[in-house]
Amino acid sequence: MGQLRHLLMRTAWILCPLCTLSAEETLSRYQQAARAYADHMIQRARDHYGQKQSPLFASALHRTTNKIGTFPKIDGVREHDRSTTGSNPYHNTELYLLLYALTQHLNEPKYAAEAERALQTFLVVGQSPKTGLLAWGEHAFVDFNSDTVGGRAIHELDGPWPLMDVFYDANQEATQLFVIGLWEHQVADQETGVFSRHTNWHKHGPGKGAEFPRYAGQMIEIWAEAYARPANRTWEKRPDMLIAIDRILARMEQNHQTTSGHLLAGTDKNHRRISWPGSNLELARCLWKSADMVPAVLAKRMRHIALKLDQQFLSLPHTITPKDGGFIATIDIETGKPRSRGTNKPLSTGWETGYGFGTHAQLANRCLARYQQLNNKQHRGLKTAYAQLIRHTADYYKSVNPPEGAFLKPEIFANVGNLLLEAATITGDVSYEKRAYEIADMALQAFIDGSSPLPKASTRHHHYEAITGGPALMYFLFQLE
Repeated sequence: MGQLRHLLMRTAWILCPLCTLSAEETLSRYQQAARAYADHMIQRARDHYGQKQSPLFASALHRTTNKIGTFPKIDGVREHDRSTTGSNPYHNTELYLLLYALTQHLNEPKYAAEAERALQTFLVVGQSPKTGLLAWGEHAFVDFNSDTVGGRAIHELDGPWPLMDVFYDANQEATQLFVIGLWEHQVADQETGVFSRHTNWHKHGPGKGAEFPRYAGQMIEIWAEAYARPANRTWEKRPDMLIAIDRILARMEQNHQTTSGHLLAGTDKNHRRISWPGSNLELARCLWKSADMVPAVLAKRMRHIALKLDQQFLSLPHTITPKDGGFIATIDIETGKPRSRGTNKPLSTGWETGYGFGTHAQLANRCLARYQQLNNKQHRGLKTAYAQLIRHTADYYKSVNPPEGAFLKPEIFANVGNLLLEAATITGDVSYEKRAYEIADMALQAFIDGSSPLPKASTRHHHYEAITGGPALMYFLFQLE
């Protein structure tokens, strides 16, 4: 249980001691909804299909029959990104965090035990014997019907993974194989650091050019944690972690050498000539965290890049008002000015989400991550600037409701609610917290009904699908006492 407590502290859960009331009496109605969801997932959403059944959690279900199957298309979600017939741990990240939080809050070990059972199984059935990579992320999952990898069998991280410690505790050898697999099979050129967000899951075959900054940061974070982990000190591949970090850092430094000085998002066959400020902030977060886990020479380079990205992001004309504006989300690498590229919009949106663009809340939460990392004295100017953007975005959501009849997904309510709670902490203004509860009430009305404790995939879809943020919504609700 010591590892569990560490995990919960890392995910910002500081929970009150339990009193003598029953477990149910300690929970608010929002927390009760989250617990009902967790109980339902444990009891009704496991792998009961194919020849090899398992404790893996389904990523999509009919809410009345609790069966996997075929589901309607969802605007803004690509078909090959969905995991409708199996399990994708990335889509279920907040479900696992919720299960651990329930164990901590209620002192009921079963929730953490069920999370660990699923993750232990995934490390066995979801790992490629050839590459060590896992069947998860944007394009792969464990398919229940065929008992093998589903989707496009392409490995791509789908964000930060907060449960690496759980992976190591569950199966250190498998986790080490995955970590070194990122270096040996995700990076195309280990001398120059050229990589792609895409590589084959089942055999060696990394792409080139799509060197998205957030993935660079997330790989570096995984490698830095592996290097710093005491149990890995005798691991023969441990020195490779520093080599990998050095090469990807060098690639990011090279990609910074542009006309505008902004970080190039990649050099793929379509001649991508843009920069994504939000993706750059995720790189900055990862580098700042990783700097505490590596030798001083690497740490200095990491912090230098991160602070440079902060300054560039904050120099952009972000404007969030109730009527127009937004965070600068996509810029031309030559001019440094906002522009579109395919589905990438130049500005963030209020409540609309889709592939290739995000909301004000998503970008503000990236700002929040950097705000929380920076030192109050050394980086006061940067923290003040980030706090102002966070407050302006929270003000937007405090006054602007979703449009009538809008197509909405659970993830946006989770992002907005979390932002408002943090804004209340930063400013001491309880009106932000009050608004977070109003957002929670809207979400309950929009996504939860009497037919199932599972949240709907959207305001226009009646099935459950984790890719649209149902687990994130329920994890947010659990924070509301």
